[in-house]
Amino acid sequence: MAELNAHHEVPYEEHPNHEPSHTPERPEVVVVPLSPARKLSRITSMEKVISLSLLVALIALGVLMISLRTTISQVEHDVSILQDDVTTNEAEILQLEQEKNELSKSERIQKIAEEEGLSINSDNLRKVKK
Repeated sequence: MAELNAHHEVPYEEHPNHEPSHTPERPEVVVVPLSPARKLSRITSMEKVISLSLLVALIALGVLMISLRTTISQVEHDVSILQDDVTTNEAEILQLEQEKNELSKSERIQKIAEEEGLSINSDNLRKVKK
């Protein structure tokens, strides 16, 4: 093949005699959108670090919010339990005060004293005020 090319040499002219009469039209340049991989390669390392740190901060903030809401819910539950205990204790205190008032009535004390054979000496009687 090399021998065939040597026999048919085409002379090369620096300035061709004929110039094309018309220039071919170039089509408009179409911008092809970059693929995600190419877009990521155009992002600088500093932008990657900033976006990664923002993502980590958002995740940490979300976890913190969930933790706080859980803690608040637990504290509210504890407060409601304590309020129930206070209400129960207040009701018991009221019942005991009523029972104390009933047991400390002077008529009841006189009746028990008479049943035991005691008599009331009005000179020794005193009324105590709270």
